[in-house]
Amino acid sequence: MPHADLYYSADQTLPAKEVLQRIEDVIHAHDPSSGACKGRAHPIAEFNHSHIYLRLAMLPKEHRDAAFAQELAKKLSDALTSYAQSPCGINVNIRFELEHYTSVKV
Repeated sequence: MPHADLYYSADQTLPAKEVLQRIEDVIHAHDPSSGACKGRAHPIAEFNHSHIYLRLAMLPKEHRDAAFAQELAKKLSDALTSYAQSPCGINVNIRFELEHYTSVKV
């Protein structure tokens, strides 16, 4: 299951729940095996430049290579662009992590 942390400067008045759902939809369209995306929004009150930064962590799988990440990052940045108020920098960082990962459902 992917984890998406969405950081954005407070001048970007994002509809956070809607954006997080859009991120999950883009991930699922690109990789139907990805599962539910645990999304969190982090508005930043104090900042230097207007920005939207998405940090996405996914478990490594054979099909998730550099080309996969590059294509998904492009799709995600395109989706985020539709929510951004100009001028705004948009960055997407995709990481494939497994080391010391534990998931528990209660």
